[in-house]
Amino acid sequence: MIAVTHARARLCLAAAVAALGSFVPPEASPQAAPPAAPRPAGAGIAIGDLAWADGSLERAELPLKSTWRRLVPGDKLRTGDTFRTEATSTVRLDFPWMTVGLSPSSMLTIPASTVLSTVLEQGRAEFAGPGRDIVKIRVGDGEVRGGGRLVLRRTVGLTSASVLEGIFRVRAAGRTVEIRAGQGTAVPDGAPPPPPSPLPDAPRGLHPGSDPVYIRPGQPAELTWTVAGPSHHVEILALQGDAVLLAREAAAPPLRLEIPWLGTYRWRVSARDARGVESRPSAEGVICSVDR
Repeated sequence: MIAVTHARARLCLAAAVAALGSFVPPEASPQAAPPAAPRPAGAGIAIGDLAWADGSLERAELPLKSTWRRLVPGDKLRTGDTFRTEATSTVRLDFPWMTVGLSPSSMLTIPASTVLSTVLEQGRAEFAGPGRDIVKIRVGDGEVRGGGRLVLRRTVGLTSASVLEGIFRVRAAGRTVEIRAGQGTAVPDGAPPPPPSPLPDAPRGLHPGSDPVYIRPGQPAELTWTVAGPSHHVEILALQGDAVLLAREAAAPPLRLEIPWLGTYRWRVSARDARGVESRPSAEGVICSVDR
């Protein structure tokens, strides 16, 4: 990770403060949630919260799950719920035992059962939970258990797992494979998981890099990097902390991306190989969004 000097950070923040009068990071901005809609009889138990949503997160409404309702940060997540993101959504779900980051065009279900787990129906999700066997995910016809940080991708007939931290076990077709930090595997439906392999190399040569680039509202930042795979996953983060505020899928650079908030942000990119296995994130670059 590229270290950002305090002087550069202060310069960017000063510019944003001058523009705003006072800067509040987007994830700290208060958002008044409307009164929750009445839940149908037999609705599940509240076990988590929608912590962040850039774009739309919708929940299939019980009991038939034939209609969808848009959620807002602060809404409760319950057993039995199914969620989906739109093509430009970035979402964070907080549970007592783990955090789940949902990328665009993804679908996740929390089964209505006594054993807490999640089901990744489609798309990309990043799971983070400390300890051993904290995270349990069903995906395709397999199951993943473990603790640490894990990226799962689900496409038609294929599940890809990439371990960024910790240790996870992937079980399918009667076989279990252990994958550790820096390793991944891809499991076709109906087949046992193959042995783990090293994650792809992370992209390099980011621009903007440690020297910030300034943009104005409505002006997209042009992000470039050395190509490390056939496709890539780009993330925007606040200056402090690990929460992802905005994410996009990209093929080859450049990616022109508009940041809808004023302030100073970090960005990074991961590469994805032909199997869907994802690299660790790259070193980080810096973007300052100011209105003058």
